[in-house]
Amino acid sequence: MITINCRDYRGSSPYTAEELAELHNPDIEVAASTVRRWGREIALFLAYVCQTMGIPATTGKGAKEDGGLVLVTWSLSGIAALSILGDPRTLGNGLANTLPQYLRKVILYDPPCIVYGYTLDVGLPFPLTDPSIPPEKIPDAFVDWASSYFAPVPEGVPITVEALLKYHMYLPCAPTLRTVSPEERERTVDREIGTRSLAVMGTDMAIRQRHARCAFSDADAVLPNVELLVFWCDQSVWFNTWGAKVFGDLVSEAPSEGKRKRAASIFRIRGANHCIHCDEPEKMVRLFAEHCRPS
Repeated sequence: MITINCRDYRGSSPYTAEELAELHNPDIEVAASTVRRWGREIALFLAYVCQTMGIPATTGKGAKEDGGLVLVTWSLSGIAALSILGDPRTLGNGLANTLPQYLRKVILYDPPCIVYGYTLDVGLPFPLTDPSIPPEKIPDAFVDWASSYFAPVPEGVPITVEALLKYHMYLPCAPTLRTVSPEERERTVDREIGTRSLAVMGTDMAIRQRHARCAFSDADAVLPNVELLVFWCDQSVWFNTWGAKVFGDLVSEAPSEGKRKRAASIFRIRGANHCIHCDEPEKMVRLFAEHCRPS
């Protein structure tokens, strides 16, 4: 298991002023190219790992499948994963020839609905746009919100706006990132990211909708044999519960004539919030190991 941080976070390579400006460019094609660049950077890293660390190529099928690797993206980085699976231009010819030998599955770990290019405006809490929160307190408010526990939509109840408004509420336990020491919190939390590359959330929704639709409903366009799995943490923020609903819509959507659906499934992690890997690391390592094995 190899873990990496996204660019622009503390300790990684920062984006240049020019790269950040492109995220705000009103030209949708310029913004789309910056989203694809994010995916390409991750794909290049995967190819580097495979070619320099002796990762065995994938062989066999089904229960006899062996070798290869699995890409896991957490939260917003699902945008990068879907840019890989949802647009052939992200990989280009070179990576499109290299990665099929190794990559066999992509896991979107607790992705919010905006990863797929959708959101809601029904009065549910979101600190980044809450006018009652002073600007200087928004970063900490966002971290508390994102690492809190929320009541889940009950089993068997469809995920609808009405269900979210009825059931989604804070549970009486401390946010994960309030349970660590002040030193650990400072080391972990990067407050500047919200004013920098988090702007990818504000790029045109149509970019992410296009990537998601292609990734789910035109498998032969990019990495046709790569399976897609979503981990949904059911006590996470409402963005991510709605993301599970959008996932279901994308899976059930019929492909265009001549297109093929990608193999895709969802796994509900009960009692888990968005930072369950911090609260229960051993549980998450076991889950990753279980679901990364060839099926």
